Amino acid sequence: MRLLYQLTSPMERTLGDGEMARRRAVMQRYAASGTEVEIRSIPRGPGSIESAYDAALVVPEILASLAEADRAGIDAAIIGCFSDPGIEAVREVTQMPVVGPGASALHLAAQLGNRFAIISPGEVGGRVAGRMRALGLSDKFASVRGIAMPVLELAKDRNTALERVAEVGRIAVKNDGADILVLGCMSMAFLEITEDLQARIGVPVVNPVVAAVKTAEMVAAMGLSHSKAAYPAPPLKEIYA
Repeated sequence: MRLLYQLTSPMERTLGDGEMARRRAVMQRYAASGTEVEIRSIPRGPGSIESAYDAALVVPEILASLAEADRAGIDAAIIGCFSDPGIEAVREVTQMPVVGPGASALHLAAQLGNRFAIISPGEVGGRVAGRMRALGLSDKFASVRGIAMPVLELAKDRNTALERVAEVGRIAVKNDGADILVLGCMSMAFLEITEDLQARIGVPVVNPVVAAVKTAEMVAAMGLSHSKAAYPAPPLKEIYA
């Protein structure tokens, strides 16, 4: 099985080729025997996604890359951002299964406890409640709490990120009634702090990297993909440049 992890930034120009290789290796360790993980960046876009504006900028690049991957015979793809940018549009133009790590992690968390909290890198925006409604998870959602670290900074500082996530995670459990935590950022998830957090906080912590890899493998292995009744191909029309 060939699995593509589609980055949502030109990472070789921000964190470097070495970080891209490290992230591919992390996913390969979690993948099943016989799964080959590939990773691909986009040629242009912001260095990280921390707003709806950032997400909108990268969607055309993601669309082009994943449409090409579909034609090349990739078995399944993951959009490499917790907010799953452009996933509905991508599903309209692809046949291969395309999964979002955010949705994969949140639906998994909903199966493991009564209420989950999301740990986010920066300031907490007002879009989370709407996303929970769209995913049908409002009744399971306890809170979202930020650790006040920009995405590119936390990607370079595992120890500080671990301490801050542990601190706000304890607050989410004690004050918000969460019994499951979800890491709400891929750079945070690639720090491989999940086991340390579970030991410190005492509740399960869902890593969206692992959730997305296993979801993509499962869907592809079952011969499933997204419903074309839900995501029909867009009508052909001239695109004016």
